[in-house]
Amino acid sequence: MSSDGTYLFWISVTHFVPKLGFVLTTTFGSILLFLNFFGAQKHFGTYKYLISAFTLLGMVFATVEIMVYPNVHNYKAGLLFFSFEESWGLHGPNSRNFPLAGYTFFHSATMALLSVHFIYRYWAVFDTKLSYFKGPQCLIWFAYCTFFGLQYALGTYFTLQRDSISDEYLREDILLRYNVNLTEIPAMTILAYDPTDGSIRWRNIFGILNICAICNFQYGIMIYCGWAMHAKMEDKIKNFSETLRKHHKQFFKTLVLQITAPTIILFIPITIIIFLPLFNFDFISVPSGVMLCSFTLYPASDSLIVMYVVSEYRNTAKRLIRKGLNIQNSQLTTSKVYATTVNPTSTAPING
Repeated sequence: MSSDGTYLFWISVTHFVPKLGFVLTTTFGSILLFLNFFGAQKHFGTYKYLISAFTLLGMVFATVEIMVYPNVHNYKAGLLFFSFEESWGLHGPNSRNFPLAGYTFFHSATMALLSVHFIYRYWAVFDTKLSYFKGPQCLIWFAYCTFFGLQYALGTYFTLQRDSISDEYLREDILLRYNVNLTEIPAMTILAYDPTDGSIRWRNIFGILNICAICNFQYGIMIYCGWAMHAKMEDKIKNFSETLRKHHKQFFKTLVLQITAPTIILFIPITIIIFLPLFNFDFISVPSGVMLCSFTLYPASDSLIVMYVVSEYRNTAKRLIRKGLNIQNSQLTTSKVYATTVNPTSTAPING
């Protein structure tokens, strides 16, 4: 496949995967919300709200992604974060990047809310601080997610602004690979080193450190809470009721999968993307947006994890399916009886 054909292929992938993620996320998310509403929530207390909140935020994140269609290209010491989409009439050199910054807000808020899940499960087993998840105090977690969303979005917006040096460094490769002038599209850049003297471009380095700090902080919370629950949960829940022990074990299995999935889908890809410019490899010119566009698949996988591991959701689904089938069979039986009564088959002889 030619170079042009290869890049056209990856461009099509970066448009297809977000659409797929949107369909899967809204489908599985709607099913999970439906199950939550029709009975599965009655045993989970406040946790039902966290499950619903994360599902809804994931659906919003998937929607924003197909509206913005963010893309990434790594080239030597540079990185271009861009979109081929119009910016809703925002034509200024910086204002056109508002949608890209908005995307990073929801990306970060989604990671933050995921770590809140781990905090809740940890406190549910080991501590008495669940009052922070009830009443007005639950707004703390809204502020928590908003803070990290804004830190990511504003940090990206101000530290990844394009300038003449980064434009000149990336222009030829972007024109060659995508047949587009980067000054004509919404775009942000990272250029780790000045191409003229090799000096460090600290503004862009701070942008990398900001993203790294946010991701590592959320991931650190997940790892700490997950490991602590693995090491001490059996001893802590031995005096709980059988039903409560079962729920805690199932939610722990859910958290294990919720560490594994975002590690593969969220944290490893973003780490590779943002750290490549620091190594300044001469052979690097890759459409890394294919890793970025996979982020929207995580909310769908999270809904599947919850519905697969937690038996209450499976049982609720089976109960609703059986109920639906029984109603359908009852309606079919009623229709047959009605048809037989209204149009009975006569066995009397016909007189000629």
